[in-house]
Formats: sequence, C-alpha cells, structure tokens
Amino acid sequence: MNKKLASAILFAFSFHCASAQLYINSAQLTIQTGASVVVQGDVTSNTNILGDGKIVLNGSAAQNVSMSGNTIPNLEVNNTANATLTSDARIGSSIVFTNGKIVAGNYNLTLSDVATASGMADSKFVETSGTGQVYKELTANVTSSEIPVGVGTTYRPAFLTTSGTYASAKAGFKASATAAAAMPVRISDYTNASWPVTVTGVTGTVNVAVKYVDPTDVVGTESNLRGYFYNGTDWSSAGTSNDATANKVGVTVTGAGGIVTGMDKFVLVGARAFLQGCYVAGTGLMIDVLRSASYLPTTDPYRATPYSTSFTHVNNATTESVVGTPFTTNATVADNIVDWVYLELRNTNASPGNTILQTRSALIQRDGDIVDVDGVSPVTFNNIADGNYALTVRHRNHLAISSSPTAGSTALGEAKSTAYTTKVIDLRTAPSNKLYGTSTGYTTAAHPTLTTVNLMWGGNANSNTNSRYSGASNDRAAILTDLGSELTTQTGYKRSDLNMNGTVKYSGAGNDRAYLLSTVLSSELTVRTQQIPN
Repeated sequence: MNKKLASAILFAFSFHCASAQLYINSAQLTIQTGASVVVQGDVTSNTNILGDGKIVLNGSAAQNVSMSGNTIPNLEVNNTANATLTSDARIGSSIVFTNGKIVAGNYNLTLSDVATASGMADSKFVETSGTGQVYKELTANVTSSEIPVGVGTTYRPAFLTTSGTYASAKAGFKASATAAAAMPVRISDYTNASWPVTVTGVTGTVNVAVKYVDPTDVVGTESNLRGYFYNGTDWSSAGTSNDATANKVGVTVTGAGGIVTGMDKFVLVGARAFLQGCYVAGTGLMIDVLRSASYLPTTDPYRATPYSTSFTHVNNATTESVVGTPFTTNATVADNIVDWVYLELRNTNASPGNTILQTRSALIQRDGDIVDVDGVSPVTFNNIADGNYALTVRHRNHLAISSSPTAGSTALGEAKSTAYTTKVIDLRTAPSNKLYGTSTGYTTAAHPTLTTVNLMWGGNANSNTNSRYSGASNDRAAILTDLGSELTTQTGYKRSDLNMNGTVKYSGAGNDRAYLLSTVLSSELTVRTQQIPN
C-alpha cells in the first residue's frame, strides 16, 4: 500500500506502522518511546520528526531519504539494498545499522552532539562516495567518538577526540579508498585510503584516528605507518599515533581541516647546488642540453652501468623513476631539468664516524634546485625523524660537495612550504665554514645576482674521487677509452661528456679533453680531489 502520514501521534509503545512510503508535508509526526514506524519505501519530510521512537528502513528495494536537513530522532537501517540521501538529514539520538548502508552521495548526514551510532561493519555504514559528509555536532569534549563512514562494501571509520570550547561546532568526515593525492611522490609506506575532514567552531585540540583495512589498504610496511594530516599546504605528524594491531593511525587536525591518512615518517629536503661542467656565469644558470636533446634517462642512472660500481644506495631499494613529464620545457626556464644527481643524507657526527643514513637519486634544475622525480617537489627521505642532518651531493662526472656535519647541518622536517626557504640546504651560497673540507674541495664562479657561487668540480670522467689529466686512472685516458679513438665523436648520455653539451669529443672545437685541462685543472699536473665526510 501507499500510506502517507501527514499529521499523527503514535502513542503505543509497541506500535509498529508498516508503510510503503512515509511522506510528511508541513505536519507533525511524533513517534512515542518504544514505537517504530517501519517504512518499506521512501521517507520524505520537510519538518523534524519528534519523539523518542524510531524510523526503520525495512525495504527490499533501494530506498530514498529526503529530510531537507531536518531531524529523525532514531533511525534503523535494515535494507540490504541500501538507502540513499536525496537531501541533508540529521540524527537526533541514534542510528543503528542492522543491514545495509546509507549512501550519502552529495548530501550530508549529521549526528547530533548526543547521537550514537551502532551496528557498523562491512556493508553497514554511511558511504561517502560523493561530496557529502558525516558530521558530528560538538557541544562538549568527546573521546573516540566513532564516525560510521566507509567505501563500497568496506567499513573504514574515523574516531574523533576533542578538547576545548565549542561554538556551533561540528566536524565532518568522508572516507576514500584511494591514497591521498598530495602525498610526497616517493613515500614508501602508506595507506591506500584517506579521510577528508572539516572542522568548524572548535577552539582547542582535535585528534582524529582512522581505521584502515589490512592488508588491502597497506602499501609497504605496516609498522612504519604513522598518522598524518594535510592542511592543503603541508603534511604534519603532530600528535601522531599508530596501532598496527587495531589497524589504526591518528593525528592532530588543525584549522578548518584537511586530509588524514597513514604514511611513514619522512623529511623533505630542499637543496641547491651547481655543476661546473654546465654552469654559465653570464646567466647564472646551467645549460640543459641533455634534457632538450631527450638524452636524460627516465629512471635512476646511478643503479646502472657504468655508474653502479661508484654509487651504492643505502636504505633505498626502490628504483627512482620520473613521475609525470618533468623533462618537458618549463615556462620558467630556470626550472628546466639539467640531469640526475645522487644525494646522501648524513647524521651530524664529526668525521670519522659520520654515517650515511639514506641515499636518493633526484633531479637538478638549471638554477640549482634539487627536486624529486616529479621535477618540482623537495626530495623525500623515508622513515627519517625530524632533526639536524648534513647532505652530500654527488654527480656522475663531478666531484661531490657536502655540508659540514657539524657547522653546516640543517634542521629538516616534513613541511614542504619551508623546504626551499628557512630549511634550504644551499650549497651554492654556503660559506666555507658550512661546507665540509677546505676550499680546494670546490670551485667558485660569478653569478648575476648571488655575486659568487660555489660549483662542484667537473672533469670526473671515470666517476672516481678525483679529476686529473695524467697519472693513474686519469680522466683524459677515460675519455679516450670511452671513445676508442681521438677522432671519434659520441652523442647521448655519456659520463665523458664533461661540458654536458650532449657530445663527447677528444679533439676539435669544444672537446672534453681540452675542457678538462683548461677549465677544471689549468695544468696537466693538477689534481682535484673530492672532499666528503669519511
């Protein structure tokens, strides 16, 4: 039947009213304590439903709930075909999931400050697949208030804990079965799930814990996961918690909200350096011929021949590969990629004893910015705590340059916004006392705005620890060996391309042997020696 209730009071505590459709138009429906209105069709109301009884969604086909933002005191969902919100709705006292879901779509389901949720499990929750959220109203502190959100058939709840004062306060939640889009590009351990959160009217502390599905949601090592919060600019692990047994991570949420997810603890490194071989003093930029000629490899060259014997990665088993199209021409020419570099993150112990904690291969831009494999972001080092670190920058045909582990260490953290400002490791402009070794470990050149800058010595054609023209393992001989003949010319991504113009030559105009002798060494007897900790 099609029964419409317009204005009625249900008095009997045991009364059950079965209806194909419940429609309330500018009328009052009061459901007495203990009474239930069992609805097999849609529920539509433009006013609050009163009383302490409950509405039971008990259909066998999909049902719709349209409350125009008004309140249902108690709601039981008992429909495996689910119920869908077609406007906002509010729960006054309780929502019980016996069977089936509430599909929020683009509408919000609000739980009052005293409302409880129970019965949740897989296939029994509020699905937030659209723009709609589940809101929890707040008038007092709450502890681990369970927010019944999920995705598809999987329950992925959030748990809200607050402390402070409240003014028309509420917190809203969604669940997503995808990793947070703003994650650093080289995070190694993370959840393939994320929870957008909004907060209004709370002055104080808001902590959110989320429950992921193991192993479905876990990428990498679960024990490395920590709660992380993204405010639209930076990630923060402040107030982080992790419970691998319960498959939960938590974190402090600030401001108007953002995204909560699980990741490993990381630091972001914003560093700058200049390579002598491709630096041009007149522009203050490095040339990017290797990029414009499409010679740059799309995966880490330091793991492959001929470089792998000289570069051994530490605590970094996953090969770096470019993300997106970082080698395309940038509208800002200074941001065009020049080449790959190899980074060593070191502790602050005085040498000897300085330890390489982790290595990364990354990209270097024309202005010296060292960026991650997407070509724009600071470089991610995984499972590293915030703290003071030194950085060594190495290159396949240049001698390394390093910050001093003692005088030149930098306080590093997880904030992207400060990686290239207050926390930048700028080896181009660092004074000699902030660099490791003596001033013979690097060279200098003029710069249009920075006056004088430090350059990594070039000329290292055999990727060892010195640049030399004669004697054992000299670089002149390495050039000739690579070419096979003084008259041969090679093009492409070659370590003997000391001036980084995409061509290796032993003789003739612009040849690499002459560059080694005249620019790097100035004498056949000169030896440039790499100076790095240990």
